[in-house]
Amino acid sequence: MREFQNILEIADLLLGPNGCSWDREQTLFSLQPYLLEEMHELIEAIDSLDGSKMAEELGDVLYALVFVAKLGEKEDKFQLADAIEGVCQKLIRRHPHVFGNVKATSSEEIINNWEEIKKLEFKERKNILDGIPLSLPSLARAQKIIQKIRRSQKKKIECAFQTEEELGEKFWELLEAAESKGWNAEDVLRRVAARREEAFRQNEKTPETGS
Repeated sequence: MREFQNILEIADLLLGPNGCSWDREQTLFSLQPYLLEEMHELIEAIDSLDGSKMAEELGDVLYALVFVAKLGEKEDKFQLADAIEGVCQKLIRRHPHVFGNVKATSSEEIINNWEEIKKLEFKERKNILDGIPLSLPSLARAQKIIQKIRRSQKKKIECAFQTEEELGEKFWELLEAAESKGWNAEDVLRRVAARREEAFRQNEKTPETGS
């Protein structure tokens, strides 16, 4: 794809000896805030359903990723080609119903297969909650924990809300309540999520240890 080759060449030029001094000063750590910012801008563009804005922000995200890749190569951490090959192999491996002979007739079966394959890939993980990034915002991390627990227990959760708008309004009310008390909602949820996670991990250990 010519356009992708162009962006690679531009990144090489900017990071080269005759390129941009600011770019050459960057590190993998210094780029982390920009990665987050660009991704949030893309999410905002998707919310707007503005095609031209989405294309613009997607391009910014793509370049941020290319920049990280080029810095990784420059610091001899990894090669972009290896990263691309790795994700291609992972996608093939985790879609045996497409690239193999496994039969899956529902999204639930596909997700279950995906999780089982991940277990084989990450044998060092002893609990289904292992691998959830600690740096996720509290709300995103709490929902991921709930999702993992629900799937492991094959548990259906009844929703009292009929629409996303109703749920959003309830969130707003809860945040207003937190604000009125001077509580930081992010901190409150992080502590609750940590307690729920620890309780689940302890329950998972009980059958094995007999404690």
